[in-house]
Amino acid sequence: MSKLSRLLKWLILAPVLFVVALLSVANDHRVTLRFNPFEPADPTLQIDLALYQFGFAAFVIGALVGAFIVWNSQRKYRRKARDNRHELARWQAKADQAERAETTTASLLTGPGLTGPGLTGPGRAS
Repeated sequence: MSKLSRLLKWLILAPVLFVVALLSVANDHRVTLRFNPFEPADPTLQIDLALYQFGFAAFVIGALVGAFIVWNSQRKYRRKARDNRHELARWQAKADQAERAETTTASLLTGPGLTGPGLTGPGRAS
């Protein structure tokens, strides 16, 4: 992240955070959220909090729901990446097996007492 983009981010974010802090201080009175629309006086299904606490809770719930939606929408890409990793491992195992077979075949072709690909051993001209 470049310094200019970081500066622009904070130039925009700082006033927004300042306004949110001012609004939370100005709106600190208690608010009651009632979950029972048929019996509003029911004390078991109501929450009494400061207004900014409800706003913060709404923000957190929205962020969690949004994160879950994004995570769930990327499911097919994660599955494809996992399948590609498995396919890569399978091809790597096949390549390793072919390399071992080639090494075994080369050692059988060179015979005893002879060395590597140049076949320079006893009785052979270099």
